[in-house]
Amino acid sequence: MLRRILAAILVAVTCTGGAAAQDEGEPTFEVETLNAGLDPAPRNVDLSTPRSAMEAFVSATDRTDYVTAAHVLDLEFVPEGEQHRLGPRLAEELSFVLKRKIPIDFNALPDRPDGMDTTGSEREPMVGVARRSIQIGVLDLPEWPVTVRLNRVNAAGAEPVWVFSRQTVEHIPELYARYGPTAFEKALPDVLRQETIWGILWWELITIPVIAAFTFLVAWAIWRIMTLVSNRVPFAGVRAAICRGRLPTALLAIGIVLQVTVSSIFEFSSATDTTLSVLFWIVIIAAIVFGVSRTLDTVIDFTSNRYLSTIDNPENTSARRWYTNLSAAKRIGVMFVVVVGLAVAFSSLRVFSSFGLSLLVSAGVATAIFGLAAQTVLGNIFASLQLALAKPIRIGDAVYYDDHWAYVEQINYTYVRLRTWDLKRFIVPVKHFVSNPFENWTMEEPKMILPILLKLDHRTDVDNLRQVFAKMAGDDPDWSEGEDPKVQVIDHDEIAMSVRFYCIADNPTAAWDLHCRMRERLLAYLRDMPEPGALPRTRLAYVANTINDNGGTQNTYDGGVTESGEPTTTPERRDDARREDGPDMRRRMSDGDPSGQEAAE
Repeated sequence: MLRRILAAILVAVTCTGGAAAQDEGEPTFEVETLNAGLDPAPRNVDLSTPRSAMEAFVSATDRTDYVTAAHVLDLEFVPEGEQHRLGPRLAEELSFVLKRKIPIDFNALPDRPDGMDTTGSEREPMVGVARRSIQIGVLDLPEWPVTVRLNRVNAAGAEPVWVFSRQTVEHIPELYARYGPTAFEKALPDVLRQETIWGILWWELITIPVIAAFTFLVAWAIWRIMTLVSNRVPFAGVRAAICRGRLPTALLAIGIVLQVTVSSIFEFSSATDTTLSVLFWIVIIAAIVFGVSRTLDTVIDFTSNRYLSTIDNPENTSARRWYTNLSAAKRIGVMFVVVVGLAVAFSSLRVFSSFGLSLLVSAGVATAIFGLAAQTVLGNIFASLQLALAKPIRIGDAVYYDDHWAYVEQINYTYVRLRTWDLKRFIVPVKHFVSNPFENWTMEEPKMILPILLKLDHRTDVDNLRQVFAKMAGDDPDWSEGEDPKVQVIDHDEIAMSVRFYCIADNPTAAWDLHCRMRERLLAYLRDMPEPGALPRTRLAYVANTINDNGGTQNTYDGGVTESGEPTTTPERRDDARREDGPDMRRRMSDGDPSGQEAAE
């Protein structure tokens, strides 16, 4: 009994859902009539699915059967009496535009009457959803872009069919006038208008090398003219600016020639037009990037030559900050131009709208792979931007890197160039200055203290040396004004004491020179003292073991020696080291005299 009740409920629910689905129906555009002015379509024309409708249109136009192809157009806006005459012409014009500008991907068109996509990724929003309109592509007109679509139309008393939308058909004359054959192409023989490999026409294969040669000729002429002009300019700064502007100007000329060729003179096929458009945007972005970079380089060089002839002078702190800001602006500006240029290029090429969300997914995967492969480079680039904003180092700063004192010469995208005191160059990755501690001697102010450490004898008069050092400091022009000389005994041992003399100068270079000169003067003063003895000495205990026959005493000495090694004073006689030794004792031991042996013991 329970089973019968459940079965009845299931049947009722199924019937109710089926009735609701039948009432709701599949999504279509409802019209009263469709192409009533045309003759009945041939029976072999299948318009039930988007793919079959596109196949019917392409196969009919390939056979030049434009009468049959007109059945795939929604001619509602055309009067019924004119549909038989205008329909084939509109089909021919649309066929030409599609072949030239919108390559048809039949695999991307659903082969279901409801237009549902069942092969895409579940992340795509339209997968598994019945549709009544499918976008084929987008073409630009001067007023607005036109979307080419296939719509599912349901005429009264007929089965739903897929045809090109009424809005698409209305714009066919404008699209053909914009993308149709030019006067140059119409004047060519039919042989040159035939397709070769990859959809490229014969006349395009001939024209493209000519355009490339003309483009490079224009670029070479611009380069040559700018070179001649720079050679005649007497000012070095202007001459350098003109020389640096040759490459971006030549690239810009190449881009302009390509754009004029593609948009005005010739009307290339889709494959050729896409390739030339990509080249155009690559050249334009490169020209703008090089232009911005070279302009900022010129300004930076002018600033450095004008204001930073000696970048470590203390009065150039603000100028070094300005120099670093210009360098940072260069890096940020170049990256901004690249990002904006790529965004404009993708928008103009309609890459995403043409290939859909699958391209975005593929681009995301490719970006992740590229990010992993270029992790070091990208890390240095972002570290460079961090340096530009935080400024832990500036161009012209004195830093201590890897036991070397160096100046920051350049801050690039991926590395920092350091110049040491002996004119060597260190190329250091930018990430080092972000992730590792380092010494910046001119972060706040360039004033610097360098100590001199001398080992001196314990009997040295430190107060006298303090006065001598103060006088030396007052006479030296590199000593920092207002700073008092300082001398400190910081350590000692059994040999000498450690005395430190502090040298203070206004910048690291002056501090280094100052402390070298002061060390030399101090050593010269210690050498020329009236009573030398400040330098450390090694003390020796000289013991004279001389035994005379009458007392057996030992002479000891604790004092200085002459250059020949003789003691400077007479040794003292001591009786506490009495012993027998000498020829007589050795003789008695050799003769076996026991008294000699006992004495020796």
